[in-house]
Amino acid sequence: MGILLAVLLLADIVLARAMHLSGWSVFFDIWFGVLLLFICWFFCLLRPLPRLIDSVELSIWAVLLNNVLSALILIAGRSPRPLVDRELCMIDGKMHFSTAFFVHLAAHSLAAQIVSVLSYPAIYPLVLVALLALPFFGYTHAARRFVLGTTVSVMLTAALFALWPAAGPWVTENIAPTKEQIDITAYLIHLKSNAPLEVNLQDAAIISFPSFHVALAILSAVALGSFRRLRLWMGILTVLVCLSTITTGWHYGIDVLGGLAVAAVSIALAGLLKEAP
Repeated sequence: MGILLAVLLLADIVLARAMHLSGWSVFFDIWFGVLLLFICWFFCLLRPLPRLIDSVELSIWAVLLNNVLSALILIAGRSPRPLVDRELCMIDGKMHFSTAFFVHLAAHSLAAQIVSVLSYPAIYPLVLVALLALPFFGYTHAARRFVLGTTVSVMLTAALFALWPAAGPWVTENIAPTKEQIDITAYLIHLKSNAPLEVNLQDAAIISFPSFHVALAILSAVALGSFRRLRLWMGILTVLVCLSTITTGWHYGIDVLGGLAVAAVSIALAGLLKEAP
């Protein structure tokens, strides 16, 4: 993972300089958190606490990789390719699918709105459980494959996003955008303007096609499938997370299908890479 991290960091720096992105001091904003994790890791070694060692070690790698991969998404958004929202909307139309229909349908049910609002951010605790609980309970191999699969999925997502960038269905459909969606659209347009811009890793959630939210949900569910008793509940929660990307108006239908494809390829590649000598 160290070699992969170094290669990704070098790629970020080279590509960012070529695309006039600055502000790389943000990479050092995580030093305090990483330092604390290293202290915890050292403490676990001294005690020793073998169940926690792998959890903390994977957390360190996850924090470091998250930074360089977030930057990769911003670099992809900087590509000169024009936004393809209209084309994605047309593809949905040919599939007889409309995000706006499901947004308005959910709006007529308070229960559906609550489930959507709670399901969409549920991806974050899923990821944390995959990172921390899996190695703690002895499924270190599954946790490492999850980290590797997530890394591969971000790289694939960045490549596809660079080729087919889009803001979201609120641009082309009858959907009232939220403040966050308006801000994301403005930021993406700013990226496309090729004007000098400072990196802000918090703005990495600009991806429409493919849906990384869906890909990450699938990867998390597969990893947490190691807990047999949780498989059914993980499956239900994953379906809800994927559906919420539509009912909250964040994604086109084709985005979700793209996220499923990215997840499938990432799982396969992660398995091959882990088995490689």
